[in-house]
Amino acid sequence: MTPRQGDRRASGPIRSGRGRETDLRRRASTREQRTTVLIATNGESTERDYFNGLKQEAWVRPRVVVVVERGSPVNGVRGAARRRQRDDFDEAWAVCDVDDFATEPATRESAAIDVNLAWSNPCFEVWLLLHYGNCTRFVENAKRARDLLREHIPSWDKTRLDFGNFRDRIEDACRRADRLGPPPEGNPSTSIGQIIAALR
Repeated sequence: MTPRQGDRRASGPIRSGRGRETDLRRRASTREQRTTVLIATNGESTERDYFNGLKQEAWVRPRVVVVVERGSPVNGVRGAARRRQRDDFDEAWAVCDVDDFATEPATRESAAIDVNLAWSNPCFEVWLLLHYGNCTRFVENAKRARDLLREHIPSWDKTRLDFGNFRDRIEDACRRADRLGPPPEGNPSTSIGQIIAALR
């Protein structure tokens, strides 16, 4: 009795016209699925340019998308949550400066809607400073942080960040950040190193 054609296709390897055995059953994909990470910053230039440079590094495993969410830290957290849900990201981070904002509302909101929150006190430039050395003295504001950064990068311009100035110093920055007080209360402090760890 001759098997039906459908039975023959499902039976496993068959011999092709050139004498080789061919398995027509669908194989499971062996390509590793990359996770997707959203990084939402409330800084329009410096933070965006830093993370856009960072995501190009060979050691960064997930696919990273960087967006700007203007306004308060709470707005940043909510914006990250909306984009994560809309575009189905595996993980979302809101990158926020303390500046003069109260930190508790954003911290509470991020815990409620499962958005990771990375604080810098008083500002993101503290994280950049840590690429070049310890930063342990109180930093009054973002202007003071930028002045300190110019001691290392005289041409520093917050609107034109060159990631090459930081690329080879990231591990040093992570170690130095770990030695500071816990963010967001400590000044200076930053938890940007947690994002670095999440991208490995």
